[in-house]
Parts: sequence; C-alpha cells; structure tokens
Amino acid sequence: MKIGQIITPWPPRKLRTAYELTPRTGKVLDIGCIGFRQFQAAQHLGLRQLQHFGVDYCEPEEPLPEGFTFKRADLNRERLPFEDDTFDLVVASHIIEHVSKPVEFFGDCVRVSKPGGVLYFEAPSERSLWLPGMPFNHHLFHSTSFYDDPTHCSRPWSPQAFYRLTKYYSCEPVRTDYLFSWAHRLLAPATLPFCLIFRHRLLSWCVWQTVGWASYLIARKPAQVRGQPAFRYYLPESQQH
Repeated sequence: MKIGQIITPWPPRKLRTAYELTPRTGKVLDIGCIGFRQFQAAQHLGLRQLQHFGVDYCEPEEPLPEGFTFKRADLNRERLPFEDDTFDLVVASHIIEHVSKPVEFFGDCVRVSKPGGVLYFEAPSERSLWLPGMPFNHHLFHSTSFYDDPTHCSRPWSPQAFYRLTKYYSCEPVRTDYLFSWAHRLLAPATLPFCLIFRHRLLSWCVWQTVGWASYLIARKPAQVRGQPAFRYYLPESQQH
C-alpha cells in the first residue's frame, strides 16, 4: 500500500458513497475503463455481485476481468454505445475534461443511467490552474497543473459547475465538493517540501489532496425520467429580479 493511500484510503470515501447508493446486484458503467479501476474498487468493497461494463477509445492491453463487458468508442465522435436506461451506476472519473463537448457528454451519461440511477463524476477543479506544472519525473505522467495533460481539451470543473449542469438536465445533485484530505493539509508543511527536495513521486498526490485539485459530483437521475432529459438552461427565481 502506498503512503498516500494510508492517509487517504482507496477507494475514496466519495466514491464509496456512490457505491452505497447502488443496488448490490446492479449494473456499473466505467467510462474510461482501461485499468479496470471500478472493477477493482467494487472487489475491494466486497461488492462481487455487481455487473461491470466499460467503454474506452482503445482496446485494453490486459485481459478483461471475468464477466466484464467492454465496448470501444471515441466519445468525441460517438455516443456511449449502450441503450437508454441501462445502468444503476455510471462512473466518469477524469473523463469529462477530455471530451470536446462536455455538456452533451454529461447528458449522454444521464441517458444510459436507469431512472433513479446514480452518476459519479470527478474532474480537475479550477484549483488545478493555481500551480505550475510537475517539475520532475515527467516519465511518470503526473500532474500538478491542469495543463500538464495535453489531452485536456475542455475546462476545469468547480463544484458549482457540476451542480448547475446536473440541474440543467433535471437531475438531483446528491453531493458535490472538492476532493481533499484534512490529514494531507495538516501535514503539507512537511510533506510538500520533502517531496520537492527529494523529487519524490508522491508530490502530485500530496498537492491534489492538499489544495482540492479535483472536484466530484454524486447525482441521481429522477425516478420518473426515462432516456435523456432535455437540457434546460435557467436562472433561479431569486436571480430573475
């Protein structure tokens, strides 16, 4: 186990919450599934009866886990290759910042979610713009700046942005916030200089957990809604005067 995982257990508590809201025999869609992190998370949580599906833009090099259904799709050109109202949990962790039409992508995720289904999103927050790029260990592809990843093609996502987009698609935000750890914040005066001086690979993880480099959203599709709700931009009544 890595030091960072001792301080911040994996799967993260927010993702655990999404799984707790999911039926134990439900269907889970992992968007950007190479590495099969959601399958591993479910196994770690003892949720071995879940049915796992995944989509990515290239074929995985490693063998598929037993019972795993994989489909290939370029989400900058194609919709999710699944029928409406299919999944109890849709997970898009660090995906929405890689697609050219993030608003439409969000709506497509809602489309494949079952009525009453859960959606989990995670993406770099606006705080990822605060810091310079990763200063060393470039071969590890770690990031301390939003701009470290050249495949980021849209925008960072604040909790407010996630909340509004959820409401625009007539869904219900369950929880949205920055991902951070108080333990990392308390230890930052020691851990960050240590990682910088010794060029340690944990620098990016410590930065993420200290500043809230990423934000997350847990949302629900309304139980009475089927397919993809219409996108409806609006202002609350309190702002219309």
